[in-house]
Formats: sequence, C-alpha cells, structure tokens
Amino acid sequence: ITKPKFHFLVHLLAYIRHFGPAILFSTEHYESFNHVFWLSCIHSNHQSPSYNSSKTFAAQDAVKHVVLGGFW
Repeated sequence: ITKPKFHFLVHLLAYIRHFGPAILFSTEHYESFNHVFWLSCIHSNHQSPSYNSSKTFAAQDAVKHVVLGGFW
C-alpha cells in the first residue's frame, strides 16, 4: 500500500525546528497500514476492534496456508 501523502509537508518545518534534521523521518508507510486494520473491521460493530482484526487476519492466514499447499 503505497500512496503519496503530502500533508506532512505542512508540519515539516515545525518538526525540523523541534526534532532536528528530517533524516529517516518517515512514518507514512506505517500510518497507511492503519487503513488495513480499518478495512478488517468494516463489517463489525466496532465494540472490540482488536478481536475483529485478529479474527479476520487469522482467517486470511488460514486461506493463504491452504492455497499455498500447506497441510495440517
């Protein structure tokens, strides 16, 4: 999931003043992964998002295991 996000440029000058040079100062990759978690809870009532996400990812992992020729 790679999609350029430019909103951080609005805050970049303040971050450089506060934290120093912006070397290896990238969180977009990790923040975009939040969308994956949001999609895993899309058909839930959002009462227990951790449980819903883990259940969805476990089911996906089981399907991947079977499709790739895994055995029990």
